[in-house]
Amino acid sequence: MNGSKSNSRVKNTTRNIAWGFLNGVVSVLLPFVTRAIIMYLIGVDYLGIGTLFTSVLQFLSLAELGVGTAITYTMYRPIAENNTAELCRILNYIRKLYRCIGLAMFVIGTALLPAVPYLIHGVVPAYINVYVLYFIYLINSVISYFFAGYRESLLVAHQRRDVSVKWATVISILVQVIQILILVVCRNFYVYAIVPISGTIATNIVNALITRKMYPGIRPHGQIGDEVRQEIKKKLGGLIGTKLSAVVHHSSDTMVISAFLGLVQTAQYGNYYLVFYSVCGFIATLYTSMTASIGDKIIKDSLDENYLLFKRISFANNWLVGWCTICFICLVENVISLAYGTDMCLGIGFASLMGVYFYVYQIQKVVLTFKDAAGIWYSDRYRPYVIMIVNLVSNIILVNFIGIYGIVLSTILSLLVSMPWLNWTLYKKLFLRSSIENMFLIFLNGILTAVFGALTLALCFRLRNDIWGLVERIGICLVVPNLCYFAIYRKTPHFQYWKDFVLRHLKITEKWKKEGK
Repeated sequence: MNGSKSNSRVKNTTRNIAWGFLNGVVSVLLPFVTRAIIMYLIGVDYLGIGTLFTSVLQFLSLAELGVGTAITYTMYRPIAENNTAELCRILNYIRKLYRCIGLAMFVIGTALLPAVPYLIHGVVPAYINVYVLYFIYLINSVISYFFAGYRESLLVAHQRRDVSVKWATVISILVQVIQILILVVCRNFYVYAIVPISGTIATNIVNALITRKMYPGIRPHGQIGDEVRQEIKKKLGGLIGTKLSAVVHHSSDTMVISAFLGLVQTAQYGNYYLVFYSVCGFIATLYTSMTASIGDKIIKDSLDENYLLFKRISFANNWLVGWCTICFICLVENVISLAYGTDMCLGIGFASLMGVYFYVYQIQKVVLTFKDAAGIWYSDRYRPYVIMIVNLVSNIILVNFIGIYGIVLSTILSLLVSMPWLNWTLYKKLFLRSSIENMFLIFLNGILTAVFGALTLALCFRLRNDIWGLVERIGICLVVPNLCYFAIYRKTPHFQYWKDFVLRHLKITEKWKKEGK
C-alpha cells in the first residue's frame, strides 16, 4: 500500500515537473524575443515602462495575501479522507474570497492611477498615455479573480497541476506569438498590452471545464465550519507577511530603479532579472510540483522519514543551485549582449552580484517548500516584516550612493537576515531538532560554489562575445562545475540515493509507457 502511494506521488510529481519545464521554456524564450522586438522597433523606454507596470501590479497582488496557498493546504486532509462535501465547502469559501480580492485589487489599483507618473524618473515616451496603459495592465491582473481562477486550487491540491499547465502553455504561446505579430506589423503598444487579457480569460475557461470534468462531484456550495475558518485565518495571519515580503523583494527593486534612475536602467535591470527569474522559474517548477506531494507525505509518514526526504532534496538543491549560479554569472552578459546589444550590459561585476543574489535566494527553496507543505506560517510571522523593512530602507539609502548595485546588495542583505531565522523555524516546528547542521552545509556549499565558479569563469573569460562564444561557454558550464561537484560528492550516501533513484525511475517510466499511461 505504501509503495503504491509512493509511486503515485512520484508519478504526479514527475508529470508536474515535465509540463512545468515545458512551460518554463516557453516562458523564457518568447519573452526574450518579445523584449528584443520592443527595444529595436519601438524603443528601450517602452521596455522599461512594461517592466515597471508589471512590478507595480505585483505589488497589488498583495491583496491575495496567500489565500490560495492557505486554502490549498486545508484541502490536503479532505482529499486524503475522500471527504467531497468538505471540499465543496472549501471551494465555495475560496470563490467568495477571490471575488472580494479582485474587487479590492481593482479599487486600490484605480486609486493609484494619479501616482503613476511619479514612479518614472525622466521623460515618458511621447506617444504613450501612462494612465491608459497602466489601466490595461490592471485589468489583466484582476480578471482571474472574477472568473474561475479559484478552481485551479483543486488541481494543485490533487497533485495534478500538470493538467492546467498544459493548457496554460498552449495559450501562452498563442498570446505571445500574436503579441509579436502586432509589434512587427503595427507597432502598437496598446494593442500589444491588451492581447494577454483574452489569454487570461481563455485560461480561466479551460481550467473551469477541466476541473468540472475531472472532479464532477466537487462544486462550490455550503459553508465551512468555524474550526476550518479559524485554521485558515491563522494560516493567513502567518502568510500575509511572507507574501508581502516576497512582493517587496521582487517588485520594489524595479520601482526604486525607475523612480531614482529612470526607464533605461529599469529596462537594463529588467533584462538581467528576466534571466534571473527564468532560471528561478525552472527551479520553482520542481518545488511547486512537489509541494502537494510533500504535504501529503508530512500528514501520512513519520518524522524520521520526512527528515530524511528533506536532507536528500537539500543535497540535490545545493548542487543544482550552485551549478545554476555559476551558469548565470558566466553566461548572462553574453546572452544579453547578443539579444539586446552591449549597451544593455552592466558588466561582469553586476552579473556576479546578481549571481550572489540568485544563490542566496534559491538556496532556501527546500526549507520554504517544506514549510509551506507543513503549513508553518504563523510561527515566524514577524520574520517577513523585519526583512521587508531591511530591504526597503537599505534600497533607498544605497541607491543614492552606489546606484543600481545598491538595489541588488540591499536584497542580498535582507535575505541573509532571513535565512537563519527561516531554518530555525522549520527545524523547531517540524523536525524538532537543531538547524545548525543545515546552515553549515549551506555555507560550505557556498564556498564550493565560489571556488568552482571562479575556475569556470576564468575558462570562459577570454572567449569571443558571439554566438560561438556562447556555445563554448555553455559547454564549459555544463562540464566543469558538475565534474567539480561530482568529485566532492560522489561517495556521499545522498549522491548514491539519487543515482539509484534516477536508474529506478527510468525503469518506472518505461513501464508507464508500456501501460499507455
